[in-house]
Amino acid sequence: MDFLPLPSSQLPPSNYAEVRQERSQRTLASPPALNDHIATRFAVELPIEVQSQLELFLESLPDPDAIARKLIQSTKVAQVGPIKPNSLPKPKPKDKPRPVLPPPQGEILNVVSDRQEYDINTQVFVAEGKVVIKYKKSELIADRVQLNTKSQEVIADGNVFFTRGNQKIRGTKLTYNYGTVKGELLKASGAVDLGTLVSSEVSRTPAEIATNSITVSATGSGDTAEGQVRRFGFIADRLILDGDNWTAENLRVTNDPFSPPELELVTSKATLTPISATQSRLELESPRIFFDQGFSLPFPVNSIIIDRFQRFAPALVGFDKRDRDGVFYQQSFDVVTQPNLSFQVSPQILLQRALSSSNILGFDIFGVVATLNGAFDNGQSLSARASLSGLNISKLDSVLRANASYRLPVFGDHTLLSQYAFRDQVFNGSLGFQDVNNLLGATLLSPNYVLGDSKISLSYQVSAQFVGALRSDIQPNEVSSLIRVQGAAIVSRAFPLLRGEPAPAEKETGLRFSPKPIVPRLDAVVALQGVNSFYSNGANQAALFGTLGLSGEVGNFAKDFLDYTGFSVSYTQAFSSGVSPFFFDRIADTRTLTAGIVQQIYGPIRVGIQQSWNLDTGNLFDSVYSLEYARRTYSVIVRYNPNQGLGEFLLRISDFNWTRPPSNVTNVQNGIEQRN
Repeated sequence: MDFLPLPSSQLPPSNYAEVRQERSQRTLASPPALNDHIATRFAVELPIEVQSQLELFLESLPDPDAIARKLIQSTKVAQVGPIKPNSLPKPKPKDKPRPVLPPPQGEILNVVSDRQEYDINTQVFVAEGKVVIKYKKSELIADRVQLNTKSQEVIADGNVFFTRGNQKIRGTKLTYNYGTVKGELLKASGAVDLGTLVSSEVSRTPAEIATNSITVSATGSGDTAEGQVRRFGFIADRLILDGDNWTAENLRVTNDPFSPPELELVTSKATLTPISATQSRLELESPRIFFDQGFSLPFPVNSIIIDRFQRFAPALVGFDKRDRDGVFYQQSFDVVTQPNLSFQVSPQILLQRALSSSNILGFDIFGVVATLNGAFDNGQSLSARASLSGLNISKLDSVLRANASYRLPVFGDHTLLSQYAFRDQVFNGSLGFQDVNNLLGATLLSPNYVLGDSKISLSYQVSAQFVGALRSDIQPNEVSSLIRVQGAAIVSRAFPLLRGEPAPAEKETGLRFSPKPIVPRLDAVVALQGVNSFYSNGANQAALFGTLGLSGEVGNFAKDFLDYTGFSVSYTQAFSSGVSPFFFDRIADTRTLTAGIVQQIYGPIRVGIQQSWNLDTGNLFDSVYSLEYARRTYSVIVRYNPNQGLGEFLLRISDFNWTRPPSNVTNVQNGIEQRN
């Protein structure tokens, strides 16, 4: 899908172009109205000063999302329509000789129009009537194009449509000086491709209601493409281009390809300034978010960094019973935004603690989370996070939690993960919460291998860590340190049982409540995982886990009532020997059942529940409840986990580089910690 229509004299009256699946074979290079007309024309050589300056203009005209471009002054052979015979006067005796053309080579410049003329005295070239100019990957379409080779200024009037590669922009009038790289486009609209993110964080999909999943791996983690920055459509009364910067007046931005859009960011003025090759800063004046052309909210920030890092949503209402005594509000700010480094600080107001405290202005009612992310050469990356559940420094050892990790590619396709954690909060199923006071070590992670044509996946990990935590082999129980060497491997096989047809990717069908069409499905998975842990006191804990799972989606989430059901159920049986000297990684749940369902109730409203039971004791040790208002471009999500005392109220904007903050809780699955 695209945000812009093909150039046509019958454009839709709405501001944003409503785009459906491509059904026409028309292209920008040859609109239907031009086909027969072009066939009657013949190719002649453009004057060298016109030819070279047009090439310079098309080379320097900025992309919608990448304004700086190198000027290339090579000269090529041009194929054009007929120039009026009297428009090229004969050279006068005092005229300077025209430069000699170099040998024809490389790309060809094409100019097609109803009329063309060039005045050698004023050095002005004019093409009128359905003008199409093509050079390399660039194409300009307009009703009239005027080029002044002396001042290096181009004026394109009427139905202006500029394309370079996959980037497109249109307007009513373009004035651009390719010598000074400055200009403006009136009534501008287009689509900006912002690329693909690289992030160490996992971005949660709206349908995901808990951390448990029947899709398991040796490390128990996975990634998803949801939340990545892709394309945004924009409309501005005036787009001012100045070198590498652009300023838009009365700007409206949407991530909705349809018109009228259900979500818009509206601002009186916006300035996009490239910081580096991979970063841009967007400054906004009095921004607001409009929902369905009516209800609006002030946008929580007026400066946004667009780059390859994912960041926390600017505002979040969360619930943390254990560390923060309940409800808190969090606001996030960018502090450092370098091409390879991102540092974000998120102050918190602990609302529920403040209401129940006699000292409403005390340091205990404030918290803060700081995150540092780095992406370096050769695939290396850094991730660090510190969380303070109060600002009373005298209690630092009881309010601070911190962790850091560094990823380094090794052996071609493996990853060496170095980790440190301080007061890591671990939730271990039926054993509940445990604190790992200190952890320092490294883990070698394999890629996911597919064994031949069997479709069986294999992955493994090996780790060596120095761990300080509460021990069960010491009486009375106390915190002590041991070296732990752990190995884990898993083989799994997924079986796609059924596949349905997605609804058409249209506004009122497949994309009504979902950012992408939902494919009805039924899948089964079989997995076998082995974990073996050795401790420096001579203890050993080994287990073999077998998992059978079934998951599916029914419906297309396009109708008003009960048109979507997502479900999953999995059974895990463990055969273990030995006992860990620590509580935090001890295997206590040997037979578990996990089941979850997400159900559409009416329209965009979905509810979900997922629960896990220990079948030996009948204990319900983990559960998550969710309520979601889902739309194509955004969703509002409320989640609550009563067992862990965690919850959140979150606005998710599709295709934006905002993600939910990672939890302060590390879950243990099959004896392995799933650290953020």
